[in-house]
Amino acid sequence: MGTVKDIKKNAYCDEVLGELAYMIDSINGLRDMLATTYGKETQVFHEHDRHLAELAEHIDWKLQILTTSCPFDWKGLGPSVEDTVSVRGRGSEEMAAPDFSGGYLGG
Repeated sequence: MGTVKDIKKNAYCDEVLGELAYMIDSINGLRDMLATTYGKETQVFHEHDRHLAELAEHIDWKLQILTTSCPFDWKGLGPSVEDTVSVRGRGSEEMAAPDFSGGYLGG
């Protein structure tokens, strides 16, 4: 039986997992909308899609870090929710593009 503190920790972990997984899904939805709106062969698509993919990957990475601090007995959101979050991989045509992010200067 968990204490009130453990229950609050589990609820926090559930909330973090749920919200960040929702953000990743929303970003992937924006990527789909981008492809439909501009077409996958346009320069605008490639520029925006790369940033959206990086954003989703960054959120996924932070989600993995945050959930490692959850209690050992934490089970996630339940059986109806996946226990891992994955970001769509980049296709071969995207990998052929130059590997840089125009807006990032380091830091």
